[in-house]
Amino acid sequence: MGKYQKNIEAARRISVVQYLETYHPGELVRKTDKEYCTKTHSSLVITPANGLFHWFSQSKGGNNALDYLVKVEGMDFVSAVRLLNEMTPMPVSVQTVKAAPVQQQTSRPFVLPPADRNTEAATAYLLHRGISPKVLRYCVNSGILYQTTRGNYRNCVFVGKDENGVPRSAFQRGCQGSFRGDVAGSQKQYGFLIPAESENCDTVEIYEAPIDAMSGATLRQYKHDSPWRSVHYLALGGLNHQPIDYFLQQHPEVKRVSLCFDRDDPGRNFTKIVAKRLAERGYIVQDTPPAIGKDYNDYLLAARRLISMER
Repeated sequence: MGKYQKNIEAARRISVVQYLETYHPGELVRKTDKEYCTKTHSSLVITPANGLFHWFSQSKGGNNALDYLVKVEGMDFVSAVRLLNEMTPMPVSVQTVKAAPVQQQTSRPFVLPPADRNTEAATAYLLHRGISPKVLRYCVNSGILYQTTRGNYRNCVFVGKDENGVPRSAFQRGCQGSFRGDVAGSQKQYGFLIPAESENCDTVEIYEAPIDAMSGATLRQYKHDSPWRSVHYLALGGLNHQPIDYFLQQHPEVKRVSLCFDRDDPGRNFTKIVAKRLAERGYIVQDTPPAIGKDYNDYLLAARRLISMER
């Protein structure tokens, strides 16, 4: 059995209850002596005795946390496997029958890649992608963007920090070619965040990738509708609920959420799930996919071409 297949099998051995008690301990609600539902989905019934769950309103179900992440939370399969491989399950207080033992995963420590002395290659690459110098400078000066070298290749490193400003996650994107990936040990609840200038800002725009978030910030700067840091910009690093939940927990003043996910099937499906989930929690949700192209960087590049033609 290959390494990736072993990772999948390990992920499938984690129960829905173990996942929820580890990452969303407040979600489980006792429905009967033998069943639970969740605060977010009252029609989603979990039976700890056999590990099964069934989401009656959507006619979906499964028997492990991997099924739950993909079918209920809308996470892509690879990200779900990675998340479950990194978690250390907590004791499951609600289980009434002894479950099969879960293979403990050894999490790799998170260490940022070493920074180069300058950001010339990263800056050139991102300028080529249409990102404005002002947005670039802010990200570099804030320590959420820098350049590293791997072998003979230079990469952009996008950093996610916790509430104390400590780096907890990072995503790399090659300045040449198609290399991309999370830094080992990254804690996925910490997304790439360009915070609003005002601590009282009540709006966040949520994107899939850091370059999309920077593209959204650049578009706002070019439109001159409002200062470019008049909203928060959050990138999830994929289709993942965790950074959304963590950000909103840390920013109770935020009431408005714009979902700026890709205009493709995974992005549109994830938008529906997140929009419903947040609306049920009382947030004002806007569905704002890119007006042109697949993602916000496509939209930015198209907008720049139109501006150039008008001039």
